[in-house]
Amino acid sequence: MLKDFLSQAGWMTKTLVGISILVSILTMSGTNEYTYWFAFNWNLILQGEVHRLITPIFLHFMIGAFPIHLLFNMMWLWDQGGSIEKARSAWYLLVIVLITGVASNVGEYFSSVYFGYGRSYLFGGMSGVVYGLLGFNFVRRRFDPFFPVHVHPGLMQFMLLWLVLGFTGLLGNIANAAHLIGLLSGGLLGYITAKTRAF
Repeated sequence: MLKDFLSQAGWMTKTLVGISILVSILTMSGTNEYTYWFAFNWNLILQGEVHRLITPIFLHFMIGAFPIHLLFNMMWLWDQGGSIEKARSAWYLLVIVLITGVASNVGEYFSSVYFGYGRSYLFGGMSGVVYGLLGFNFVRRRFDPFFPVHVHPGLMQFMLLWLVLGFTGLLGNIANAAHLIGLLSGGLLGYITAKTRAF
């Protein structure tokens, strides 16, 4: 079972996991000055630092004294992203990661601005992308039964429950908008690609 899990990911998935781990080490899990190299900053983006639209996905923070944020996100990236990469290609996966990553980061930023967090709110993590991959796989398979990636209904229910719990505040200060917008953008992409069969 472990061997199957480890063999599930291709080189793109492994690269994304590797970058996330390296960024976590470099930034000491988002606690030092290097963190701001990767942080979302709308003013700097408008000045040309467009990489900041995507780089927050590589930032992960400690929960207590444990890297649970990083471990959970990498586990689901390996599972959902690896499945897409094996079924289609590394570049196919990367396109989905970039679209859902930018959508979830922009959505989290503007929700933080307009709903009370303020412009200095620091966020990060691969979870918006993970929800995007989950939404893509679930919707694509629903509207295209020949798509080779299947999402178990129990997993979908668990992730939706986690999403709802996040909005209650019981889980602490997490990027709820990134999760929701990641899921919606991935689902929309799954629907469009299922209907057009162009991707």
